[in-house]
Amino acid sequence: MPDRNAIYAATLIDALHRSGVAHACITPGSRSTPLALALAGSAITDWSHHDERSSAFFALGIARTTRRPVVIVTTSGTAAAELHPALIEARHAGVPLIAITADRPFELRDVGAAQTIDQQGLFGRSVKWAHDTAVPDPAVTGPAHVAALAARLVAEATTPPAGPVHLNLRFREPLMPPGPVHPERVAVPRVVAGRLELTAAAIDALAEQMAGRRGLVMAGPQDDPEVPAAVVAFAAACGWPILADPLSGVRAGTHDLSQVLTASDALGWAGFIDSAAPEVVVRFGAIPTSKPAGQWLERHRDATQILIDPTGWRDPTASAGVVVRADPAATLAALAQAVASPTDPTWIERWRSADSAACAALHDLIDVAPFPNEPAIARTVVESVPDRGVLWVASSMPIRDLDTVMRPVARPLTVRANRGANGIDGFLSTVLGAASATVAPTIGLAGDLSVLHDLGALATAARLGIPATLVAVNNDGGGIFHLLPQAGHPHFERYWGTPHGLDLAAVATALGVKSEVVIDEERLAELVSATAHRPRFVEVRTDRTENADLHRRIRRVVADAVASGS
Repeated sequence: MPDRNAIYAATLIDALHRSGVAHACITPGSRSTPLALALAGSAITDWSHHDERSSAFFALGIARTTRRPVVIVTTSGTAAAELHPALIEARHAGVPLIAITADRPFELRDVGAAQTIDQQGLFGRSVKWAHDTAVPDPAVTGPAHVAALAARLVAEATTPPAGPVHLNLRFREPLMPPGPVHPERVAVPRVVAGRLELTAAAIDALAEQMAGRRGLVMAGPQDDPEVPAAVVAFAAACGWPILADPLSGVRAGTHDLSQVLTASDALGWAGFIDSAAPEVVVRFGAIPTSKPAGQWLERHRDATQILIDPTGWRDPTASAGVVVRADPAATLAALAQAVASPTDPTWIERWRSADSAACAALHDLIDVAPFPNEPAIARTVVESVPDRGVLWVASSMPIRDLDTVMRPVARPLTVRANRGANGIDGFLSTVLGAASATVAPTIGLAGDLSVLHDLGALATAARLGIPATLVAVNNDGGGIFHLLPQAGHPHFERYWGTPHGLDLAAVATALGVKSEVVIDEERLAELVSATAHRPRFVEVRTDRTENADLHRRIRRVVADAVASGS
C-alpha cells in the first residue's frame, strides 16, 4: 500500500487542526515528506524554515502569542536534535509545542543507515509526554486511533502546566504517494479542561494570615492576561505595595498602577527591602528577574512567604512557607474579597517614598549620561513602543536593564522574554514567530551575542517579510560579565568578554533586512514607534567598560537617595 504513509500523515494533521492547531513550522527533509504533503493540503498555516533550531523558536513565539499549541515538523537524524533548545525553553516556560519528528523504521537502526539516530525518548524530561510509533499499518492503526492520538497531543501540551510534547513517526519508503491523498475523517475526541480553584474555607484561612499585617506582593514573570487586574485588586484590599517584574504583565496596562513600584530592582540594591521587611510576602509566577529580590526571599524565611502556583515547584530559594496549588488570577481575586482589613496606610506610603527617591535618582543620572548607554537604550525602547505593542527582551543584560529602568506604563503594552531557561539563543526567531501571529507592533531588544546566536533568523525575516523591529545593543561581546566576579581575570577577554568586531547592521543588510546604525536617542525612539511593514534592524553601539561603570554609579546614587529619604 504505497500511500499508507501519506494517508496516516494527512489524517493526523487534519485531526490536529480540528483539535485547535492553527500553525506549523517545517524544515526541508526527505523522511518527513508525508508530513510536508499533509500540511500542504491542510488548513493549518505552515511556516517553512531552513534551520530546525530557528524553526522551533519561531514556533515558540507563535505559541506564546496565540496561547495555543504549534506543530514543529523535522526530518530524521540531527535535524530532530536541533529542536532541543526550544523545547527546553518551552518546558520551563509552560509553552505548548508539538514536536513531530520523522524517523526511519526499526530495521534501519544501528546498522549504519544514513541520517539515522536513536530518536525514541530523544528529548528526555524536556518534554511533558512522548510517543513513538511503528510504521503506519492500516490493519493495526486505523483513523480513530490517529484522531485520538492527535487529541491527546493537544491535551498533553495544553493541560497545566502547558509544555512541549514529542511524537516520533517512523516511515518506511516509498515516501511519495502515487497520487492525491485525503485524510480519513472520523470524530476527534473533545478535551474539556478546567482550572484549579480553592474552596471558600481555604481562601478564608489564607486571608486570616494576611489581615492587618505588613505585606508585599511579588509579581513574577507570567503570561496570564487575567492576573494584572486580580493582583492590583488584591494589593488594594490589603494596602500592600507590588514589586512587579517587567514580565509579570503588572507593570504596564490599563489597570490601576498606583501601588506598582517604579524602581523595584533598585530598592533591592539599596537595601530598602531589608530595612522595611514585610511580615508577609505573596508571590506568583516565576522567580523575579531582580537578583536582590530573590536574595531577599532566601534571607528572610522568617516572613510568611505564600507562593501561588498551580503546577510545578517554582521556589529555588526554598523559602516558601505556604504553597498554594491554585490558579493565581482566581485565587487573588477571591482573596481581594476575603481580606478583612487593609494594613496601616503608613506602610505603603513608606514604600512609595523610597520608590520615588530611587526612581528620581536613577533617571536623573541616566538623563545626564552620554547617549548611547544601555540603560537609556532600554528606557527609550520600552517608552517608545506603540499602544498595544509587544516588546520582546533578550536574556542577559537587556532584561536586567529593562527591569531597572521600566517605569509603570499606563497604556496597553505587553513585555515578553524567553525566561523559562533564560538562554539567549533563538531570540530573534522567537520574536519573528510572535510577530507572524499578531497584527500588534512587535519590537525585539537584544544584545549582540544573542543576535550572533540566531543570524539565520534575519534571512527568514527577509524571505517571509515579517514586520518586526529588531534593536541590537552591540557592545562587542559579553557585557554582563563585567558586573560579575569574572571581571578582572587575566583571561577575561578571551573567555568572557569574547569580542567579535562585527558590523551587525552590515550583516543584517547582507541577509536582506533593512538596517541602520543609530547614535541618538530621538532617532531610536522614532524607529521603535514607527509602524514596521517589513523587518528592520537597528544597531546601537556601546562600550562594555563604560556600561559597567555606569551601572555601578547608578547603584551608588540610588543607595544614597534611598538612605537620605529613610
